[in-house]
Amino acid sequence: MKSLVSFITNLAKWISFSMLIVMVPLVTYFSISRSLGYPVIGDIEIVQFSMVVLIMGSLAYTEAAGAHISIGVIADRFPAKAQLALDFLAQVLTILFCFIVCWAFIVKINFDQTSDLLNLSFVPFKVFLVICFIGWALEAAMKFIRNVGDYNASSKSK
Repeated sequence: MKSLVSFITNLAKWISFSMLIVMVPLVTYFSISRSLGYPVIGDIEIVQFSMVVLIMGSLAYTEAAGAHISIGVIADRFPAKAQLALDFLAQVLTILFCFIVCWAFIVKINFDQTSDLLNLSFVPFKVFLVICFIGWALEAAMKFIRNVGDYNASSKSK
């Protein structure tokens, strides 16, 4: 199971990183051409789709690296058990949120929907989004299982 989650995370991560490498020169070119009076048709749509791939592809990796934004101004003042309970609650809510998003995109998928200007189909992007949210949920579940195991091990040693 761990290798499957790792595969999904790494695949999405490398697609996201590759998109970033492609986006930098594209946005530079789009900006220069627009400032010279020769805008590229569809440049905004291309950047929007690229941002979807970039952001969604990095969700599972960010969870695996523990790099999501967390604000501990209040929670850090709580006792250790309360902080642990909040961490468990956050992980469960993350897993639940990811599966609700996946379910909503799968149920509401429209195979005929395309972008306005370039007529790009939304389906590949929605499928990628579902895969990325499943990867994020699985990474959160792995972290939850690891934390429960750590908690059980620490409570038995006391």
